[in-house]
Amino acid sequence: MSRKNEKDFFDSPNIITFIMIGLLIVLIILSQSFAIQSHLSATEIFRSIINQNSIYLVALIYFILIRTKVGKRYFDYLNVIMFIFYLLSAFASLFTIFQSFGFSSILSLAFNVLIVLYFGYSFFSNTVIGKDLGLFDSPLSEIENGQYYYLLVGIIGISLIVSLVSVNSFEDVVVYLLESMYNFLFIRYIYLYKEYIDNKNVSKNNSKKKETDKKEEKNEGSV
Repeated sequence: MSRKNEKDFFDSPNIITFIMIGLLIVLIILSQSFAIQSHLSATEIFRSIINQNSIYLVALIYFILIRTKVGKRYFDYLNVIMFIFYLLSAFASLFTIFQSFGFSSILSLAFNVLIVLYFGYSFFSNTVIGKDLGLFDSPLSEIENGQYYYLLVGIIGISLIVSLVSVNSFEDVVVYLLESMYNFLFIRYIYLYKEYIDNKNVSKNNSKKKETDKKEEKNEGSV
């Protein structure tokens, strides 16, 4: 019984999105409370929210909106906004390498680049944008959904270990753990959506094949 519930939770986009909303709220509040405890000025705290936590603020708004009727109606547009922010995050990671080259910055760049590719491929393949760009025929389609997922899970795990080794405070440990949990659930969310799209395409292709077979049978019978 417990195994079944765990599987249902892990494979439920609805539950995962609700958990991510809670995680993001806690992460944003905690990171700013730690900044206040560090006696940062109001300007520095505001700058921290805009710069460091901007991706989390956007993600929080995104996941709240997709739970509403308006968000579901403009789902594709919200995905474009989310994609742009992660793309900007990937560029920021690239510049970080030049400023402080190290194993941690390389992992951050690899994760951000892969998450941009994975998100874009998963959410835009069936849209007009994806068809115009030919995402189904691109090299991205040669990598299976599960391969993207497990590769990103591995990077998250390694990044967490590297970060925990170098931390100097309990606050940093909490933030790194929450960030890793969010990243893990986020790629799980992408994985489940891609699985849904793939299954939908398979069903559509099977229906078309059945209709074609029926037409051929009718044509053969009328001859």
